[in-house]
Amino acid sequence: MDDNVTEREPSPDRQVAVPESYAIHVDDERITVWQYRVDITDPDGDWQFVEHLDRGDDPKLAMDYATLMPPTGNGYWIYSKSYDCELDCD
Repeated sequence: MDDNVTEREPSPDRQVAVPESYAIHVDDERITVWQYRVDITDPDGDWQFVEHLDRGDDPKLAMDYATLMPPTGNGYWIYSKSYDCELDCD
């Protein structure tokens, strides 16, 4: 997990989310994963960066109760209750 996120990174625009749910941003080059976390220091919760996945690595995503949002100029968002990823390891 990498907590260093640059300013150009998209971040989820949902202000309220189910704790432990995921926001996945997909663009032409990569997939960026965020998780909505609630803890003692942030009882209202906040989106936390999880990881980047290079689309060239052919990641396979599995999600439950996923909601696809309309595309924006730089990709699209998927909000999901769960998230799992498998990379194509030839």
